[in-house]
Amino acid sequence: MFLTFPAFAEIEKLRISAVVSNSAFEVKNMLENILPESTPVVYTIVPRGLIVSVDEDIFFSGDSILIKKSSTEVLDAIISVLRQIGNNCTVESHTEGHDNTVGIYRSNWEISMARANSITDYLVYCGKIPAARVFSLGYGDCMPFRDNVSASKDGFDRRIDFVIFSYEYKRD
Repeated sequence: MFLTFPAFAEIEKLRISAVVSNSAFEVKNMLENILPESTPVVYTIVPRGLIVSVDEDIFFSGDSILIKKSSTEVLDAIISVLRQIGNNCTVESHTEGHDNTVGIYRSNWEISMARANSITDYLVYCGKIPAARVFSLGYGDCMPFRDNVSASKDGFDRRIDFVIFSYEYKRD
């Protein structure tokens, strides 16, 4: 059985527009100037803001969810920029290829959620970013980088994305 909607038949074109804020370019420049040069990072400007993708190996070893001490320089740089601009941010973890037969995490999604929470906790508790401005998401292996953004960025399927929004939103 097929349903038809006469009202939709009258619509000829659907116009959708998105505007990229100049603030995304400014934030990108700030981060380029403050992040250590050796940081494997990819910047992607999208309508919602700036996505800062960092190789997860900078932050975590193996299947661990504990942040490496050596990564605090990168995290502190991101905190510095977040404090200056006041924008909201999500921490999105993307993982794949973890041994899900050992430890407490049974899927890539579970470990990615725990890693995003670890980074978010660092931003909030060590970086003093208000908890209402930052939250975490775990995607596991559901959003591969190589298929969505660039075929030349091997290794970025295991990454942490800091999505710095260029617009305001409220979280209830």
